Amino acid sequence: MQKAIRFLLRVLVSALLAGLVPLPAAAQEVPNPDLAIVSNTANVKHGHVGQQVTFTILATNNGPDKAPNLDVYDNSALQGLQILDEICDLGISPDTPACEYHDVLPGQILTTTVIAEIVSTGAKTASLMSCVQSGLQINDPNTGNDCASATLKVVGKR
Repeated sequence: MQKAIRFLLRVLVSALLAGLVPLPAAAQEVPNPDLAIVSNTANVKHGHVGQQVTFTILATNNGPDKAPNLDVYDNSALQGLQILDEICDLGISPDTPACEYHDVLPGQILTTTVIAEIVSTGAKTASLMSCVQSGLQINDPNTGNDCASATLKVVGKR
């Protein structure tokens, strides 16, 4: 009987080591990064239709945990502007108006630069709203600081 139990234990240990018997996965904790747009500013306060404007968006992770995946996107409330280019300081810019950043540490500042053209809409202002979000499940303790907009006055013919 003991030989049979030892044999079964050896078979089980061998199967575990060979990866044939999966071990139960450990539960993953959901991180708690406080994502925030620190500022969103335009390089001009007044502009004409057809003029290019550069927006500088600063985003951060206020912590306490690392943000495993973070997107800064700029299309949530685009008014009177057409995005021409987007430059991500430490991330990548896919075919969407967004910068993707990975493993953002608490306190780390990310700079996203958006170059846009003022387009004719008849409006007296043009604005760009930028937001930060995670593509993964997180517990952001303060979602009220996830978006910020920059507005400029459109002068001349609209």
